[in-house]
Amino acid sequence: MAVAVAAGAIFLARPDPARATQVRIPLTISQSAKRSSANFIPRPGGRAQLWNGTDDCQFLYAENPDFSRATASGPATVKLETANTLGLGVSMGSQCLNAIQWSGIVEALGVPYIAPGLQLKFHFTDLNLYDSAHQKTQLVGQGFDLIKSYLIPQLDDFSYDLKPAVQQLGAMVADSIPPDAAGPVHAAIASLAAEPGIVALDDGIRVTLVMTIPDTPTAIPGARGGADRAGGGAASLTPAELKAFQNTLDQWDAFLVFSIKQLGDAVGDQQFRDQLLQILLDSRYRLVQALNNPPAAAEPDPVRVLFLDEWRQLHDAVRAAARRGMLGAHALEFMSFISAGDALFALDQAAPALGMRISAADLRRLAHIMAPGATGDPLQFNYHEDRDLKKLFAVPEPPASRHPTEEMEEKDVPPSAPSASRRASRQIARLAPLLLRMLSVLSPREAAAAQKEKDDEPAMLPRLQEVADRLYRLVVTEDNAQTYRRDMDLLLDLSAERQLGESAVDADDATTYVMLVRSAAWQESCWRQFVMAAAGIRWLESATGDIGVMQVNKHVWRGFYDIDRLKWDVLYNAGAGCEILARMMRYASAQPKFDPVPVAGHLARSAYAAYNGGPGACNRWRRREPPALKQIDSSFWDKYRAVQDGTPIDILSCARTWGHPSAN
Repeated sequence: MAVAVAAGAIFLARPDPARATQVRIPLTISQSAKRSSANFIPRPGGRAQLWNGTDDCQFLYAENPDFSRATASGPATVKLETANTLGLGVSMGSQCLNAIQWSGIVEALGVPYIAPGLQLKFHFTDLNLYDSAHQKTQLVGQGFDLIKSYLIPQLDDFSYDLKPAVQQLGAMVADSIPPDAAGPVHAAIASLAAEPGIVALDDGIRVTLVMTIPDTPTAIPGARGGADRAGGGAASLTPAELKAFQNTLDQWDAFLVFSIKQLGDAVGDQQFRDQLLQILLDSRYRLVQALNNPPAAAEPDPVRVLFLDEWRQLHDAVRAAARRGMLGAHALEFMSFISAGDALFALDQAAPALGMRISAADLRRLAHIMAPGATGDPLQFNYHEDRDLKKLFAVPEPPASRHPTEEMEEKDVPPSAPSASRRASRQIARLAPLLLRMLSVLSPREAAAAQKEKDDEPAMLPRLQEVADRLYRLVVTEDNAQTYRRDMDLLLDLSAERQLGESAVDADDATTYVMLVRSAAWQESCWRQFVMAAAGIRWLESATGDIGVMQVNKHVWRGFYDIDRLKWDVLYNAGAGCEILARMMRYASAQPKFDPVPVAGHLARSAYAAYNGGPGACNRWRRREPPALKQIDSSFWDKYRAVQDGTPIDILSCARTWGHPSAN
């Protein structure tokens, strides 16, 4: 069953203290649902016998029903086409004498209506006949009369039962009902009835259900319950409430990942997968904001707002894929998943006064509808790498240093002086040419020669690992600031060069990309991977979970990267950050153009805004921003222009004014 409730189209009658509130929920019954419910005609590939005469030479068959919206003028709003085969003749031995045979398409035009018992039915009044090329044809006499006499009654007998959708909604919300609201909620669900007006759409039939919500004290839409505590103002969450709040966000993220993996695995279309990744990343960036700013007890609940906004995006993406015929064999499961979720979110949005909350059990039920054969808990949450997720979105593995993870996880130790061999290799590395900066000023012939020279150099990974060895657990100080800056400069340039070598960025944007990497690392961490803490050396981490030199957020990029390596491996962290920046630059470049002539600096600003705030924020710097975001984007732009002008970073001065408090 695929009954879709348009979550964004909930209509609330104006509340009246003297009467209950009327909630209207539009249900869209997909074409695939009607097609699968046409019991008088088997599924595609099967055939229904509508009439049989006195022998095998007299028959009428129908197959492959196809519902759609009627476009011709007149009262009919629904069109049903079936492939029909008619035979009229007299059997004589093994032959049919005086045989008339016709094969073609029968188009029936009708009007949907609601019958008693929440049954969706159709009244068909007009027939048109077409040949296999969909050209009008004529069939007169007994043949036409047979088709009309036997097909129309079968069509009129067809019904689609809406009660299972209502029952499914009741089962879905059972675990979401607060004990003191059970009576009003069950009464509201029991009151569901269908309005007589039915609308035919391109992708289905829309039926509007009316639900009467009993009088209840009005609550703040999207607000958390709870009275003000001592002090008279909005109360902060208790530790238990804060833990529950964080757990709810984790469950939503796990559920979204589960859903997106199911959809992405089934649909190989790259545009659809890109859309899924944008939904996931935007949800996670908002999740980080919510984690960092938990609401007071009586403030609007950001969890509900996040759930509803991201569900709408997922709903639109799946329905668009269904219209394009991309869901394949999973169409019914995926549309049923969207249908059930729409109903749940619709009720949550429409009836805040009832205290409805989407529960973990609700999310698990939705996951089971989508993938009934899946094993494991769809709400399982951890920070482990998810190989399937990485493969789905083609996230490459960043280069890693020569230090194994278990060595990195040993007890923190203070920095040691570099050995003679390390000092020698450092001196050699200082002389390494920064090819990308050279290419930006060389002629094509010189650039080609430089490229050949680069190809003759040692492989990229050993060079990256060599400089990473020199930066291993190294905290920048007054004594090593100059050499540290040179090594980090080399690491960032080589990491960017590696991305360019993998064609992760358009060649025309190469110079912009290198400057973006350097300025983003400046903005994010002041080029620092490690800091000195009370217990010794540890990785740099912001209050919002941003880690290392590129401040890769562990919540946003959960599953895509190894968290321990992001913490302890500066090479891995730089590689991950460079890959994300390249991805955001590609995304920003594909957006509608604001500038008549492309401006490289504007592309960098948009890519960084997406890196900092999610894909949906890529053009936020062009709009009127809140002061905090404006400061972030202005600060990045200052650093980008400094890099562009060749101004070196003063790491120690930058560190003293670092804008994000450390997790230490």
